[in-house]
Amino acid sequence: MLSVPVGMDTTRRRFIAAGGLAAVLGTTGLAGCSGFLGGGGGSLESWQYDPTTLSDTPNVLFGSMRYGDLYEMRDEFPQSMQDDFEVDDSDTPVQAGDIGTMVGVGGGDVSQQMQSTSFFGSFAVTGSFDRQAMVDEVESDSEVSSAGEYEGYAMYEVPELSDAPVGSMGQAAPQGSATVGVSESALVFGIGVAQNSDLDVTGTQAAETMIDAGAGNAQKLSGSSGPAQDVQSRVTDKHIAVGAEVDPALVDMAERLSGMGAGGTGSGGATMLGGLRAGGFGADITPDTTTYTFVIRYESASSAEESGVADLVSGMSSRFEQQPQVDSVSATQDGSTVVVEIAGPTEQILEQGPGAGGTPLNVAPPTR
Repeated sequence: MLSVPVGMDTTRRRFIAAGGLAAVLGTTGLAGCSGFLGGGGGSLESWQYDPTTLSDTPNVLFGSMRYGDLYEMRDEFPQSMQDDFEVDDSDTPVQAGDIGTMVGVGGGDVSQQMQSTSFFGSFAVTGSFDRQAMVDEVESDSEVSSAGEYEGYAMYEVPELSDAPVGSMGQAAPQGSATVGVSESALVFGIGVAQNSDLDVTGTQAAETMIDAGAGNAQKLSGSSGPAQDVQSRVTDKHIAVGAEVDPALVDMAERLSGMGAGGTGSGGATMLGGLRAGGFGADITPDTTTYTFVIRYESASSAEESGVADLVSGMSSRFEQQPQVDSVSATQDGSTVVVEIAGPTEQILEQGPGAGGTPLNVAPPTR
């Protein structure tokens, strides 16, 4: 799902107050999915703008799912996975078969003492939709106000995500806004929230920037350079992809905390964290085989080598491959990046892992 920042639980309903937006999130199962999702219908990277063009953010997030491709294969999947695609609902104007892709991007900042946070993000569902039906659904919600048109999209705002002046423990409650845009070929959602921090990106800015990106009028994440772009380039062609570039200060803090284990002499966890700058995950799912790709980007080739990740995975590959859900395991180092691939029979992975007994993706919607 589109992650709700810490402290936002009590205002989550207002987060998705737009009736049409709630329908989109519910129908596509986004509220039950882990992380940003996105997929098919043109280049996924075209929607993923560079978040640093909106804010000087040290953390960058992106994700995508080629939902339409998976939906087309649904009858060939094991029965336990086929059931996840039975999501059509007469109470919503968006059906599973209407969806081509889902894609998201965002950025944020968190102080090392966790006293202040800010987040902004954009999310798009592409496909073929009944625009008027979606507009009617959105406008049926009294908490949503029309914001006119933008590049062919009907725009709607949820102006305040929190009305409370003070949150728990005397801290200021998160404040922010959300905006949804509706067209025949895409549904776009933008959000901006902050707690004890200046909010410099609004929901409207996030939504409009993604609309611009989809039209080729915004700087793309794929056109930038750095850790996030490197990870994106290695997983974006997968059915499911998610990744993040992390503030070095937060990594350094985690490294120090990890090194406080066992007698304070350091730990393997601290070694693996040293110099970490970004990470990502991709999954290719076919009726027969599922392949997971894990990408870890360090600040330098020496940091990647010193992490020991590639050597550790390679050394344990034979043990991994003894498991019925694993056919092969490999690990390679490419400069400052470590790539780990795990492949196995889809049906076995559905039954035994990852996440013992869970499916590779959860596309079933929650009840509305």
